[in-house]
Amino acid sequence: MSQPSQITEDRSRISSILLLDKDKLLQSIFRLSSLLTTPSNVNEILVKILDEVVDSIGFDRGIIRLFDASRQNLEAKVVKNYSPEEERKVFAVALNIHEHDCIVTKVAKSGQPIAVEVTATDPRITKTDRMLTKIYDRGSYFCAPLKIGDEVIGIIAAWFKEETKFFPEEISLFVTYANTLSIIIHNVRLLEANAEKIRQLTILQDAVSEMNASHVLDNHILEILVKSALRIARSEKVLVYFLDIEKNRCLVNDGGKVFIDDRRTCEERIGQTIIREAIDTNTVTARQGSPAGAATRPVFSGYPSEIALPLKVKEKFKGALYLAKKSGGYSTDQIHVLDILVKNASTSYDNAIMHSMLSLEAKSLKTEVEKLKEREDILLGFHNILGKSKKMLSLFHVIEEVAGHNTNILIQGESGTGKELIARAIHRQSNRNTKRFVDVNCAAIPGTLLESELFGYEAGAFTDARKRKIGLLEHASGGTILLDEIGDMSIHLQAKFLRMLEDGHIRRLGGNDNIPIDVRFIFSTNRELSRMVAEGSFREDLYYQISVVPILIPPLRERTEDLMLLARYYVEEFNRKFKKKVTGFTEDAERILTAYPWPGNVRELKNIIERIMILHNDGFRITCDNLPAEMRITTNQEKLRLQIDNILPQLSSEGIDFTRVTEKITNDIKRKIIENTLAASRGNKTEAARRLGISRYKLIREQKKINNDIK
Repeated sequence: MSQPSQITEDRSRISSILLLDKDKLLQSIFRLSSLLTTPSNVNEILVKILDEVVDSIGFDRGIIRLFDASRQNLEAKVVKNYSPEEERKVFAVALNIHEHDCIVTKVAKSGQPIAVEVTATDPRITKTDRMLTKIYDRGSYFCAPLKIGDEVIGIIAAWFKEETKFFPEEISLFVTYANTLSIIIHNVRLLEANAEKIRQLTILQDAVSEMNASHVLDNHILEILVKSALRIARSEKVLVYFLDIEKNRCLVNDGGKVFIDDRRTCEERIGQTIIREAIDTNTVTARQGSPAGAATRPVFSGYPSEIALPLKVKEKFKGALYLAKKSGGYSTDQIHVLDILVKNASTSYDNAIMHSMLSLEAKSLKTEVEKLKEREDILLGFHNILGKSKKMLSLFHVIEEVAGHNTNILIQGESGTGKELIARAIHRQSNRNTKRFVDVNCAAIPGTLLESELFGYEAGAFTDARKRKIGLLEHASGGTILLDEIGDMSIHLQAKFLRMLEDGHIRRLGGNDNIPIDVRFIFSTNRELSRMVAEGSFREDLYYQISVVPILIPPLRERTEDLMLLARYYVEEFNRKFKKKVTGFTEDAERILTAYPWPGNVRELKNIIERIMILHNDGFRITCDNLPAEMRITTNQEKLRLQIDNILPQLSSEGIDFTRVTEKITNDIKRKIIENTLAASRGNKTEAARRLGISRYKLIREQKKINNDIK
């Protein structure tokens, strides 16, 4: 704040009337504060503030300058009662606090007001001040900082035409008034900044979505980039410079036209600009004006505010997005949003290049894919199910017959026979094939949870039911639902499920509405449902409802014609997967595969072939030595038959005790069969009895009987 001794006085010419009135200032602040509740931008508020300062308080002229984003330059925002020539000068020059020596920069740097009572002779008035306006030739001048806390955001200055004395209380009062104005300006700028940020992010979001949707290598992505960048930065000029490194030529888009020229011509044009600097350093480069000694020059004359952002696409293209405007800098938010925009443009070009390459590759592979598809159709024959045996051909015929009807189907078969494959084949063959196929494993879901999964529930039906859940029966509407392992469904749920089958509608848990169900039901199980009905663990009425059309899948041991077809198919599949060149099996290996009972059916066959292929490193054919030990044991049964044939001719010349010999041979055969089966079952008597088709108790009795006969 200026002291009285610092102010040049001419007491004979200076008015001693107290010009600033506290009540008048308070009324002015009240009027300005009401502006915060009305939609206005910063410039509109600044105009009204300056009008209050000049018209209501009594100054003759005024100006407000605010710092730009760099906080190095004070830009003129509004003026009051300036001549056209003076207005042009102040708006053309942004005062740099380090380079310009004037009252405004002194106040901005010090944060203290300066009062000049006689502008014509005060030594603090500099050449820069007098260059900007003729007001310094006469009258009085007051310049106060606009501050938020200790941070100066700008200045407000006002003049009297007549030379006027500023009393200390007036200076203090006006500084307080300026501080209040600072708060109003700061709040409005915050509101406008948030609105501006939302505007920029909205433009960015639309641009990114549009660029990501473009998969063609044309100028569309470039056009989106140019249009969106201009809107985000509020710039008047734009250039996108792209250098094609491989073809040694460049593309330039100026927002209206696209030019393609040789590399040397383009580089001559951008050689001394911030475009070159951004490309070489791979960093965002911004500049306000061209300071003395600068190594770069503006791209467009009269547009000193510039920014360049590097733009790189793989190793094929490099360049930059350049923007320029006549005044105003680029805020941190603008630079950040522009950087995201440029990076997304690079990614979109990457994706378009990749899409183009994949399209070319897809076309070149089209013939090969068609051939593979034909081969697959020939091999798989019927909906991905391999088989040429009479039983499988008969099964395929049944599928074709029942697929067109909506009757319930029960698929029965041992584990690993492909019950789900059959269900999917029925769905694909039916008129519901365009709708959903939903499979549910009843054994894998607990009873209470299975009910809610199938029927759904309303919000509040139970403790964790926070919102409504649509059940799988509704979800599968119009399609097919497979209930696998139906034998594991609880008795309680069986009753509810039967009611649904009879009525054709469901109620969600906790609900009252009847919801119609339009679903084709297929059931599957590896259990004997008829025995479960007899035991009382499965409802008889439900059994008859679900088994309208029963389908029995034969186990693999009953369709040996398909076994080697399947084995060779899996060898080819794992050849592709493991990048091997196995051509098939030796005769001994095929004989063992055919003799093995395959308790795990097709699933077991696939798993064993995969295991063999992983461990098979030498040769191009699978031998019996490559097969698991439990499979090779089956050959011992054939050796046993040969031994009996060898014994009988030797005994015939001397005569034999028929009863003793036959009992011995029978016991030997039984012992061998039991030993081999136990070895194949890893000592598990229950599994061995199942494989032999007898009960566990009978197996134990036979073992005891054989041991007693030996003794």
